[in-house]
Amino acid sequence: MLAFQVLASFIVIVFLAPAIEYAVVKPRVERHALPCRWMLDTLCSIVAYGGWLGATGSIPIAIIMTFTLMIVTVVASNIKFRVLGEPLLFSDVVVARSFLQHPKFYLFSIPLAGRIALLVIAIMAPLLLWIYSSIAVLPHLLGMGMMLLGSLALWLCPPQKLAPTPDITRDVGRLGLPGSLIIYWRQWRASDDLPPPPILQGRPAYDTIMIVQCESFADPAQLGLPADIPLPDMPGLKRAYEIASRRGPLCVSGFGAYTMRSEYGVIFGQEETDLGFRRYDPFLTAARERAHAIGNRLENVGYRSTFVHPHDLRFYNRATLMPAMGFSRLVNPGPHAPTPEMPYFGDVALGQTMADMMQSVATPSLFYTVTMENHGPWPSGQNGQSPLDHYLRHVQNSDRMLLNLIEDISAKDFRALLVFFGDHRPSIPGIVMPSDRRDVPYVVISFPLDDKAGQQAPVSLTPAQLNHLIIQMSVRIQP
Repeated sequence: MLAFQVLASFIVIVFLAPAIEYAVVKPRVERHALPCRWMLDTLCSIVAYGGWLGATGSIPIAIIMTFTLMIVTVVASNIKFRVLGEPLLFSDVVVARSFLQHPKFYLFSIPLAGRIALLVIAIMAPLLLWIYSSIAVLPHLLGMGMMLLGSLALWLCPPQKLAPTPDITRDVGRLGLPGSLIIYWRQWRASDDLPPPPILQGRPAYDTIMIVQCESFADPAQLGLPADIPLPDMPGLKRAYEIASRRGPLCVSGFGAYTMRSEYGVIFGQEETDLGFRRYDPFLTAARERAHAIGNRLENVGYRSTFVHPHDLRFYNRATLMPAMGFSRLVNPGPHAPTPEMPYFGDVALGQTMADMMQSVATPSLFYTVTMENHGPWPSGQNGQSPLDHYLRHVQNSDRMLLNLIEDISAKDFRALLVFFGDHRPSIPGIVMPSDRRDVPYVVISFPLDDKAGQQAPVSLTPAQLNHLIIQMSVRIQP
């Protein structure tokens, strides 16, 4: 019996778990088996098996849990790739905490069968561990030894050689999913901090700067929707294009998620290509780069910065990070405002809140707000309404917010800069799916309007380039 268990363990660790990973995981880039990928899969399986054996002392349970862990990881990665166009990343570990705090953000993307499977695993795993764990000392020691040896072997793998530059699509094929998670995490830990930027000198060019990062905002005409779908009017975006000092597509890397990438680029002005392995979740190390934040930089020329978000500020650790970024005031006007069939604060109400706050300041001020109304899931309603119907209706509210802000600022007698952009395109399964086309609109409007407003041709920018433009326009160089 013991010999059979040892043989089964060997098969799972060396053959079955790596074979499952290679055959199922997406994206599939390499069409032939690579020794490096097999080696990393095997080492990760040894670590997992040793951990379960060390914890339970039961070989059968260690076999089952090692196999189950590989399947769950691969399936979760494939679901994420289907919805967002990216496999699992080392930085997604942070999402586990957010999942427990706000499960509705994530459950909608998991198929019903997957939810049932998660429930079964959550119930059965503790029962199996409790019932079949062994008190024999030797299996526990053997498992701990395997885990330590496997971890040592993984540590000896040179991450700089295996993944010198970040390219997750390439490296999932070369290194496998577990291997890419480990190697990318090690490269992230070894990343250097950014050097400090030059200190801005000058004086404020505006009385108010308002930056609106609009959740999942995109021009429906640019989403490639089916021809039989009537496109909604977008009078706010149309008016903004007519009077913008600068407008065009904002080239973001995320699709359907990863708000923090666009947010970081606009706040910190750093290109993702310069961030290396920090690019996947730059907020994890943002506190160490606070000197680059727009709030801190513009404070040097006299602006007072406020961050506004109608949701839980614990997301992306904003409650701690934003004050470090120079936002001396945090405002959470949520969590509720009239938004039919959506659980989030409405954009029109948020725009009115911003307009009211703008009226109450007496010193040059920067307002940075992140909206929530267009955050998924978009429910399927009665009368045949689809998630797309819900999205289109609510993105019109975002457009109305933009138009209201333009009208409110135009009616005031002060200098103002309005920056409005989408953070990423929506992911609507079966309709708006991941593709290479990921740009979203941005507009930069300077008040009072001049005769040349709206005459410039569209210009493509990255979020970091948008940051540079905002700073350039916001600071008047002293003679």
